[in-house]
Amino acid sequence: MDTINQDTYRVGRIDYHSRSSTDFGMKILFPTFNPPAPTPSKQALTIPGANGDYSDGAHTYGAVDVQVGVVIRIPKRYKEYGWFEGWSLLKSDITNWLYGDPGWLKFELDPDYLYSAEVMSAPQFTPVNSERINATITFHLQPFKFEADSLKWKPLELGTTIAYNKENTNVRPDWHINGTGSFLLKVNGVPYEFDDLDGDIYLIGDESNAYIADPDKINAENELLNTHLRLANNEAPELLCVGNGENTIEFEKIDADATLNKFEFKPKYRRLI
Repeated sequence: MDTINQDTYRVGRIDYHSRSSTDFGMKILFPTFNPPAPTPSKQALTIPGANGDYSDGAHTYGAVDVQVGVVIRIPKRYKEYGWFEGWSLLKSDITNWLYGDPGWLKFELDPDYLYSAEVMSAPQFTPVNSERINATITFHLQPFKFEADSLKWKPLELGTTIAYNKENTNVRPDWHINGTGSFLLKVNGVPYEFDDLDGDIYLIGDESNAYIADPDKINAENELLNTHLRLANNEAPELLCVGNGENTIEFEKIDADATLNKFEFKPKYRRLI
């Protein structure tokens, strides 16, 4: 990789942990980013007295490790320290940026999607000269990538709304209501009740649990509000991807004197990587 053939590689940045790779003079080489398809988490089970076998774990998938090739051009602010000291400082800053909790990873050449990623092994650095370092970063990716805009809260109102899941996977959105009294949510005709509210309630779709505060923003223990829920089949509402992905969302008051201050959802549309 000493000489980069521009006819072979495209370069771009990544955004991760609220910073850009360009902050560190780093460019990602494409097509070195080529994530393998996630493996279905299935296990074949033999049933005595029956032909063939039975597989469980349908619609669940394993995470994947993806190696990404990068080129680092040492930024001017690091060169002021001299070659050894500057490179040592830059390497430390890069690893501090990459390590830590899982975060959203965005590639410049795939800007409409975010990957849930973390770094679980040390990057490999290969200095080429006083100006440039080649490196390989291994990202541990969860099996789905998410439509970036669908990870933001979307306002809803009383009445009927049509939501379109244009991806290829069914999803369970997050829901947020602020109000008092009782409300009825119907998704594709299936009823879900929120009873005796007095302020905020956050229903987290992938858990089918409700909280008093947004779990994405609260680090301390968060109070469960499941006693205020009546979920069909004990599961949160699902937005289907069948057909044209059209889903009907209906929201109404159960109590005539109920008050609604805010109603919103986070769709979390996604597809396999």
